[in-house]
Amino acid sequence: MIKPLTLAKNVVKLCESKKGENIKILDVTKISNFCDFFVIVTGNVEQHINSLAEYIVSQIKDSYGLKPLHIEGKEYLRWIVIDYGNVIVHIMNPALREFYALEKIWSKGKVINYETKHKKRSK
Repeated sequence: MIKPLTLAKNVVKLCESKKGENIKILDVTKISNFCDFFVIVTGNVEQHINSLAEYIVSQIKDSYGLKPLHIEGKEYLRWIVIDYGNVIVHIMNPALREFYALEKIWSKGKVINYETKHKKRSK
């Protein structure tokens, strides 16, 4: 079984590989009773949001045999939520991300620093 933080970090890597923007991992273990981590990512347009969601779901299933408990928002492609239980992925367009400001709503959560090979090379 994959640990929730490991899953969140792997989702970040997948998002980076598909040019997701402003990616954040938010640790909500101390303030939430329904999950441990949010991964929040911005997609540019509807097609980008959809491709991020499909890529995450397929790669996590292929790598870990893990299917989402629920996916919400595929019909509108402005904000897709992928629920893996302990990790919830929010893929949002820029306007909704700014309007709903999940990082502010959940500001008592802790932003997790993550390093990927790509980020290490670019420093």
